[in-house]
Amino acid sequence: MLDSARREEAPEKRAPGAVRIIRWAAVAVPAAWLAVTVVNWLSGDFWWWGGGAPLVVFFAVPLLAVAAVPMVLLRHRVSSRRDRALVSLAIAALALIVARRILSGRTWLWVVPDLVIPPLLFLLVPVALLLAVPLATRTRWWTASLASVALVLGATQSGVHLGGGGGPVPRDAVKVVSWDAYCWNTDDDPDRFLRYLKKWRADVYLLQEHSGCGPGAPTPIDDADVLRREFPGHHIVTLDGLLTISRFPVTGQAAVGEALNPYAPSWRHAALRTDLDLGGRTVSVYNVHLFDMLYLSASPLSPRFYRAIATLDAARKVQVDALAADAGGNPNPVVASGNFNALPGMGRLRGLDGLTAAQGPLYPATLSFAGLRLWRMDWTFTSPELAVHDYDLHSPEGLSTHHLQELLISEV
Repeated sequence: MLDSARREEAPEKRAPGAVRIIRWAAVAVPAAWLAVTVVNWLSGDFWWWGGGAPLVVFFAVPLLAVAAVPMVLLRHRVSSRRDRALVSLAIAALALIVARRILSGRTWLWVVPDLVIPPLLFLLVPVALLLAVPLATRTRWWTASLASVALVLGATQSGVHLGGGGGPVPRDAVKVVSWDAYCWNTDDDPDRFLRYLKKWRADVYLLQEHSGCGPGAPTPIDDADVLRREFPGHHIVTLDGLLTISRFPVTGQAAVGEALNPYAPSWRHAALRTDLDLGGRTVSVYNVHLFDMLYLSASPLSPRFYRAIATLDAARKVQVDALAADAGGNPNPVVASGNFNALPGMGRLRGLDGLTAAQGPLYPATLSFAGLRLWRMDWTFTSPELAVHDYDLHSPEGLSTHHLQELLISEV
């Protein structure tokens, strides 16, 4: 009788009123944030109330949604809620990592999960689960095993890397700067914008979004006179919002990867190729800007939103295939740099396996969104004949959402 009474009182002692309130708040606050954002999306607009905070909440949605399945299925086998939660999260992390490896780049259906889950989480979540293993009792072995496999597979998709530069920099190394200027200087002080560009003193500038952001973007900009004045003696080539400025002679040029973009009719090509004479040796430089992955002008709850994703994904495949074919058949050393609109580990990059991605910072994130710099969209690839030295990223100083890529290259 006494034991029975104690058992009845025990739940009250384990979960006093304050604890229950905290638990409900932990669920209610994120849910309210999500509700506000969804209601706003239904209006056809897009903004994040509270800066990057609601975005962080969204990062957890795929993991928690997948973890809910084993959480329910294991409720009769694993009595401890903590054990069940840990092993369910480990199952979910591994499932998402495997799914991404299989589906990314093979179907447009994975475009949204690719963007919702920053690749860095494929490393951080398994590490966090491994650190939490001591909290488990009956599921400790399963949680550790699943999290370990997830860590091994996720590390290759996270974009985190360990490595150094390409050795001592030779005197004849060429400085290349690559930057998505995001609507050029149309929303900025033009003089400050040009000062930012010129301060890098690059031999070759590969600039994307040399254009306005009006309807059917990119909208052309005619500033040839300004460019010739600001970069005297340089060679200037433009195409579909792509601008290449080189102090080396241009011996040839070509538009690469033509594809239809019904959402931006004047944006038709994947890259601008310029063949540059670098002291008697021709190097082909590809100024790259692949189509966007999605547009936020439509609600994610509308069919139009997903039609755009499918259309852009198919067009981006045409672009990548054309770029890979052109670079693969090019007898010259190759540099391909710009905004690839592709994340680390994303399947779309498999077509460029013959080239090497330049690596510098531990986590070379280049895109900031809602105040969070978590995504790498901008890349530089080189062929084996070229060495990359001192690859680095620089803040756009409020002039763009993309960080600027700076690198030194030389022949091997």
